[in-house]
Amino acid sequence: MSDATIHSLAAVAVAWLVIYALRALPFVIFGGSGGGERAWLKAAEKWLSPVVIAALVVYSYSGLEWRTASPYVAGLAVVAMQLKFRNGLASIFAGTALYMALVRL
Repeated sequence: MSDATIHSLAAVAVAWLVIYALRALPFVIFGGSGGGERAWLKAAEKWLSPVVIAALVVYSYSGLEWRTASPYVAGLAVVAMQLKFRNGLASIFAGTALYMALVRL
């Protein structure tokens, strides 16, 4: 066999091994004979979503130019709609539409 063929077969074997390990990882982490939920899993379930949302808010506002009130108004509208209606998708769409309308004025 040539060196190129051996290299290609080795690359395919390594890729297969990585994919197999990544697919088996959830079964190793969450499986087992414990039967109950783990404490760290319950904590992650409780705190992961708010932490991700906070990170997205910080990232979204980090690159804006703060010369106008449009980002503030749209952000407050999203928060107000979320608190009133508890519908994240509608809140984000309404805030985006309001921001785009305010930018165009």
